Amino acid sequence: MKKYIFSIIIALCILFSCKNTNENSEKTNAISSTDNELIYTSANTLGYLEFEKEFNEYKIVGVKNAQNFSRNEMDFLLKENEFNFSKSDEFSYYTIKTFDIEQTNFKVIIYTTYGENGSKVVNVQLNSYQSGAQVDALLLDCRFEFETEYYRNFVIKKDKTVEIKKIAVDKLLYNEDGDIIGNREVNDTLVTIVKYKIDPSGKFLTN
Repeated sequence: MKKYIFSIIIALCILFSCKNTNENSEKTNAISSTDNELIYTSANTLGYLEFEKEFNEYKIVGVKNAQNFSRNEMDFLLKENEFNFSKSDEFSYYTIKTFDIEQTNFKVIIYTTYGENGSKVVNVQLNSYQSGAQVDALLLDCRFEFETEYYRNFVIKKDKTVEIKKIAVDKLLYNEDGDIIGNREVNDTLVTIVKYKIDPSGKFLTN
């Protein structure tokens, strides 16, 4: 009897082991399939960012071949630039990714500019070009920490879609007069998602 029960237990262990192997295989395939759909994400940019606690701001690291903005690049309308942080002549930009979708060329650039009260902001921007001329520009990421911590996570997919998740984290506690009186026990986090579709002309259209 004991031998019979032991055989059943062994059989169940083998069955469970096989099930787990299949489940892990399916999960691996699902992740791989998802990765194959992506061209570039915010995770790819993290190696270029370093937060300086002393100054409470981000700086760009690990990049070479700085380029100066042309006047056209400085003035080009930037979509999703809701804070209206203008580019500064004091900072150059770095190209961290290039790719093509059909007849449209794309360039992901990273640069520093000034935000509120002269604090530094790091932007990641997606530019589109056709026949060498810039068609459109989309702000993928904007990172800073003033009274609120703000950053974005984004994905650019092979199906010509771009998804941007905007995250604002309020860590401070205010009184009725708007003065800071301490830190929140639980951060107040606001998340907003916007989606774009890249059309055949290379423009970023809200999706």
